[in-house]
Amino acid sequence: MKKTNINQLLSNTEALFAHVYMFTEKFDILPDKEHYGTSIAYTDIRQRKDDFIRELKNSITSWVYNSKKAKELFNERLDKTEDLANSASFLANLALSKFRPNQPQGQFGELILFNFIQHIFEAPPLLRKMPITTSTGHERFGADAIHYREKNGSNEIILGESKCYESKYKFNDAFLKSLISIENSFNNIDNELHLYIHDDFIDSQLVSIAKSYKSNSLNNVKYELVCIIIYNETNSMDKLNSQIDLENEIKSIIRHRCSKIDKQEIKRIKENVLDRIHYIIFPVWNLDEILNSFK
Repeated sequence: MKKTNINQLLSNTEALFAHVYMFTEKFDILPDKEHYGTSIAYTDIRQRKDDFIRELKNSITSWVYNSKKAKELFNERLDKTEDLANSASFLANLALSKFRPNQPQGQFGELILFNFIQHIFEAPPLLRKMPITTSTGHERFGADAIHYREKNGSNEIILGESKCYESKYKFNDAFLKSLISIENSFNNIDNELHLYIHDDFIDSQLVSIAKSYKSNSLNNVKYELVCIIIYNETNSMDKLNSQIDLENEIKSIIRHRCSKIDKQEIKRIKENVLDRIHYIIFPVWNLDEILNSFK
């Protein structure tokens, strides 16, 4: 598949990432390479959390439906009602109906992961996970995200895991559990695609990629693994009086959190698997309030 076609399958993430602060750095952590630190952005000393949540919600329909399916559903409604606003509301509410009612924490993290993989790696979803949740006869299984891209002649399968912990002082737990989850997802990717490859959860333009992968006829396959750790940060930022100071403090906090991770625990992951992992560390202040806004 040509790169231009892959790009056409990507959701637009620019509006969301206008409200995201992100940097790359080699943290004191394994694997020894640059990872991503991020947070909700600031304008001067004011955090843009309302805009972040608003734009995150605006990405829900793209998370649930690929653009072709969304257009079909919208046009069907439009033919019936001849009302653009009604059709837009219909599509949004249909997407929202796919949400698991009592699990906003997990879905918040998975939706952020969906956007980050597309924004950072320019990789659209190979398998859409949300419709599986509410589809009769299907269990939700495996990785939180499975995306695909072509890069430098390789067919890259990107597996993602999200851990979102509302409780205080849970960064280490979230981090280490994300490693276990991503290793399990890597070990089970073939079984997962076997379950869903013949159902309507794969973009029609990527079905041939999924089937070639499953039959082991896809050339130059490379796996990349993404762990996003979203946790409730407790260090106060109230005394900082400029955007630069706030962003520098975010960097310091993430460095400190990563430095406290037991490297021996990380080394339990097979070394060649560990080398493929990319971390996205996402501290959130008052995460319970953010989750309530998301709900």
